[in-house]
Amino acid sequence: MNRYISACLLASFLISSSASYAEEKAAQEGKNKLATYLEQALSGNDTLLAARAELRAASAKVRQAGVLPDPKLEVQYYLEPIETRTGPQQAALGIGQGLPWFGKLALMRKLSNHDEAVAKAKVAAVELDVARQVKEAYVEYCFLGRSQQIIADNLELLHYLENVARDRYTGGKATYFDVLKIQVELVRTEDQARTLTDQALPLRTRINNLLGTEAERALPIPERLPKVVLEKKAEDIYTVALANAPLLQAAQERIAKARTGKELAGKDFFPDFQVSLKTILTGSAEYGSPPDSGSDPVIAGISMNLPIFRDRIHAKLAEQEADINAARSLEEEQKRSLKNKIEQGLYSYRDAARRIALYRNELIPKVKQQIEVTVSGFQSGKNSILEIIDAEKSLLTFALTASRAVADRDLAVAGLEAQAGLVLATWTEDEQEDTIKEPLRKN
Repeated sequence: MNRYISACLLASFLISSSASYAEEKAAQEGKNKLATYLEQALSGNDTLLAARAELRAASAKVRQAGVLPDPKLEVQYYLEPIETRTGPQQAALGIGQGLPWFGKLALMRKLSNHDEAVAKAKVAAVELDVARQVKEAYVEYCFLGRSQQIIADNLELLHYLENVARDRYTGGKATYFDVLKIQVELVRTEDQARTLTDQALPLRTRINNLLGTEAERALPIPERLPKVVLEKKAEDIYTVALANAPLLQAAQERIAKARTGKELAGKDFFPDFQVSLKTILTGSAEYGSPPDSGSDPVIAGISMNLPIFRDRIHAKLAEQEADINAARSLEEEQKRSLKNKIEQGLYSYRDAARRIALYRNELIPKVKQQIEVTVSGFQSGKNSILEIIDAEKSLLTFALTASRAVADRDLAVAGLEAQAGLVLATWTEDEQEDTIKEPLRKN
């Protein structure tokens, strides 16, 4: 009888010791690996690097816009000199400068400023999305580590109980069916362990890709899930998102750009100018000495286009008005989509929190009581060892389900932060995985 009680005590010890082991290991490796991953992703993620390069290109275009066009230098050489009273005209030199209508240059620069603002919003959106993906991948990696620990505890227990069942079968106190059932459970659990081992590679590759490092780079598998609790009230998150969401800011910039484009199109009703200064190189008169002989005349000129084809300008104004309406519709769609995603994220957060409370406060305590009752019955000969195995397996399953709920809660917060454009919670690595205590030691 003491041997069987020892088996149960071993199970409790293996399971409860995993939390303290993970705690010690976290202290050794340094807390908050997630912060390190986020920092590396913000400097090495290729998608983010591409968005920043586009921003630099947009900033460079701002310096190109809103400046006068290059002046034009004109050189003419007369193949046949033109004889005049003051002498033969041999060549002409001129310079011209285009002058857009008043206000056009400022509006052109303003258009480029809008493009730069949209590019900045895109960089911010990509940063948030990369941070979300890193957090999600990290949470799944943590859940994998926690699952591996739970399955490993279960395997240790089953291996020990298999030996116990064999001893009982040899002593004629158990049937071969008891041994087979434990062995079947062992095979099934070992397959679960292999599946979890196989999951590590794609998850590690996913994180490395997000960080911009080699896909094969080794990353230690965390054994604890981060503890994430919303610090913002649910009713305030949408308000915060309206003020901070980069995609919404980009939509608003597009509206402003379309309005500036319409204002610029209206300037086409007025002419653009071209001023010029020209001199003609004149030789000395061949006959006589006329006044101004050999003098080079200087000619100043001004020209302008005549905007008489108004239909073209009106069509351009209609185009810009359509762009304004399209940008407004896009902004409204962004607001509705934002609200929908935030509501979905809050639902996922509440649902995960409910499941965490359900398993930790109700189901797990009840299955612990079930184990205590089963062990007590086993001591009096009313229960079999298989009932202890089933109860212990239920406890491990509930622990795994509770950890999945913690992961789902963390994923919901990661999505909400990406939508709101703001950190809404403190991400730490001290989630207390205390769902499995020592329910058998009382016995």
